[in-house]
Amino acid sequence: MAEKDINNPAGNRATRLAGFLASALDMEDEISNSIYKDYLDAKNWPENLKPDVFENIKRYLNVLIEDTQRHRKIILGLMKQYGQDERTK
Repeated sequence: MAEKDINNPAGNRATRLAGFLASALDMEDEISNSIYKDYLDAKNWPENLKPDVFENIKRYLNVLIEDTQRHRKIILGLMKQYGQDERTK
């Protein structure tokens, strides 16, 4: 956590908030890149999985990836709006 700045408590809050939002962004990226996208590759599934079942799974995974991208945009917007020191806005 950032050091307390008794002369700029709003900036301190913005620094903490920016850290929380950065962590949330990292989690969204991790979920999307390390989990969902790995499962889009048929090699990561049992060999006997039927092609139509795999295609259905991929369809749902793509929905989750799109949702994660929307979450990422929301978090970036919050970072832009609230994650800056009040003095630098």
